[in-house]
Amino acid sequence: MHLYSIVKVEFKKLLKKPLSFIVLAVLFIPIFYTYSVLTDAPLLQMTPSGAMDFAFGQWSLLGMTGLFQVLFSLVVVNSFSSEIDKGQIKMAVLRQCSRTKLVYAKVIVLFLYMMLCYVVYLVFALCCYYGFVVHTSYGTGEWISEAIQAYGVGRFIMSGLFTLMDTLVTVGILFLCSLRFKTGICFMLAVGTSTLLLIMQFFPIVQYLVPAYVGNLLDYGMISPLIAGGLCLLYLLVTMVCVGITARKFERMDLR
Repeated sequence: MHLYSIVKVEFKKLLKKPLSFIVLAVLFIPIFYTYSVLTDAPLLQMTPSGAMDFAFGQWSLLGMTGLFQVLFSLVVVNSFSSEIDKGQIKMAVLRQCSRTKLVYAKVIVLFLYMMLCYVVYLVFALCCYYGFVVHTSYGTGEWISEAIQAYGVGRFIMSGLFTLMDTLVTVGILFLCSLRFKTGICFMLAVGTSTLLLIMQFFPIVQYLVPAYVGNLLDYGMISPLIAGGLCLLYLLVTMVCVGITARKFERMDLR
């Protein structure tokens, strides 16, 4: 089978798994923030914002919690490690005949699903804004505020992508671990990786290895888009190396 055909099969399979929708739990964050705006919660620092400011602000808030990384790790483990443990991966190999293509197809599917979650989150946040926040003193009604336009729309959008990079690095590490460890251990390693990335943000130099930290620096104008883009390529390289090693080891792996 061609890679495109395998991707279609794997994507349909992913959407049929109930656990794949656990990432929708992240929608609680814009719901909570919208409720806080409506009740004028004194514990939150809120300033009037435009629609896209609000949506990307919610996404940045999600990135700081590490919740998306942890929940998406469950989807990754269920997509690869769990299928190895249950022997389901062997049937996929027998049907599709290429282990390497299967690994790459699963990574592509997870990336597409991650992007879908990203779009759904932003659309939901925009619905919260226009449905509720825009009617309060915290909603300016603008699509993009003048402050963001002065700051740079491109920089603002780029900073939101680093949460995805954080998750993508975790995906690469999990794929590599799935060949050696059981499903439960892989998930604990995913939680440990997400926690480690959060802790690394507080240590000089190594903090630049954390995509979410670099995204925050870009948010506050403390790093140029060029340097951020270079670091982004580094994160992609780490992910590609992990996936490449996984594909090579998977070729020689005994399947039960």
